Amino acid sequence: MQVQRKINVVAQHDFEDGMDSKLSLMSSKAMETRYYEGCGREGPIRCIFLGEFHPVAGPKISCQFPEDYISKEVFDTISAYIIPKPLIQKSTMTINALGHKVVGYPIRIDNSNYDRNMYVFNLCFVCDSWSKTVQYEPVVKKLGEHLRIMEEETKFVSSGCSKLPTLLAHLLHDLNMYRKATIVEGDTVMHLKVLEVRKDPAPVHEHDVPVLVASVGLPRPGRPQRTVPPEGAEPPSEHLDVEDDEPFEVDLTADWDLTTRQLLPYINGYNHVSKIAADTNVEKTLVKSCIQNLLYYGVVTLIPVLKYSNMYRATPKLSRLFVDHELQKSCITFITNGSDAREKPVMTDVLDILCSLQQGTTLRAVCERYSNTPGVAFDVRRLVVFALLHSLIQCLKRYPVFVRYTARPNGYNGRFDSLGIRRLFTGQHCTDEICLMARIDLPTLEQIIEEDPNVAVIWR
Repeated sequence: MQVQRKINVVAQHDFEDGMDSKLSLMSSKAMETRYYEGCGREGPIRCIFLGEFHPVAGPKISCQFPEDYISKEVFDTISAYIIPKPLIQKSTMTINALGHKVVGYPIRIDNSNYDRNMYVFNLCFVCDSWSKTVQYEPVVKKLGEHLRIMEEETKFVSSGCSKLPTLLAHLLHDLNMYRKATIVEGDTVMHLKVLEVRKDPAPVHEHDVPVLVASVGLPRPGRPQRTVPPEGAEPPSEHLDVEDDEPFEVDLTADWDLTTRQLLPYINGYNHVSKIAADTNVEKTLVKSCIQNLLYYGVVTLIPVLKYSNMYRATPKLSRLFVDHELQKSCITFITNGSDAREKPVMTDVLDILCSLQQGTTLRAVCERYSNTPGVAFDVRRLVVFALLHSLIQCLKRYPVFVRYTARPNGYNGRFDSLGIRRLFTGQHCTDEICLMARIDLPTLEQIIEEDPNVAVIWR
């Protein structure tokens, strides 16, 4: 029995050691593969190759850069998708297999001058299997159509032109380094650019207030600070990050569409969507669509309605304003409205006001406290707008909730129940939204909430 027990114990120890080694191996592999399919990270183009259908050899790679990046075995495995059936030709397609993600746009030219009366080719971009490649699809399509025209005119592709390797190398370098490239072949010039593909913006509500991002200067709101790696640390990875912190300017004199041109003068950081629609005599749906389009391209951002009855609280990002001199400069410029006054606001006064914003203290109380303070010679409202844009403070909103159905006390005035306002007290609509939906002013809504004992208010 003791021998059998000893054997079991040894076997158990061997099993645990084996499991530990397997777990450590899995952990190391997980650390090696930092990114995965669908992670949303954008990677560089690893290779560009030209696949074609040879009348004798069948599908093959006629040219690629770097050379031998895609092996013959890998290409033979996915060749049915690189040179597909006629039904899905001239369509952008993405193949993720064998550790590569290939983006292509197959082209078929029907002409009796070719063997088999046709010529099929496909210029493809190869990226890492985890990489986001949707931003390359318009570039691949434009390149395919451009090569089709050159092939029909001069047989640039099928003749095995000696310029193809140089062309592919030029594309790979410029698209990875500059996200744009220019191709010049004879009298033909083609410009390519990799566009940034952003996430769909959140829906725009009537109570949202749009603010032009360009009006606050640098750094761009919502962008993380660029950090310099310490000495001896590894350099940043070579993948391209679309959220790079670059100077951002908006040309407000550009050729905007008619609706945007009509709305821009009313986007001042104080007018909400409903007021902009009323002042411009434009339908609210059009105003929402226009602002959502500007929001997608980063031209505007949304903040809550600015009211003196609002409460704000500082966020951990407020500490940036103590050390970031560029942010301090942008703040002073914005709150003084760009005026060249000799007496500039003192940064300590700005920080005192922002630190005074807390739950239980309204903006009106803070303004009254500093109204007679010497040295505070700037618009506090603009300071609040600037702090909201840079997430230095957060607006606390009120969400009424109807908690129970009980008998009304004596003296309760239910004259507003007929308006159907109580159905909006679900905890999902803030007071600003309820005022616009019910078409009542804020004091009236506050009176309704105060008089009804079954309504509670959640601040968040």
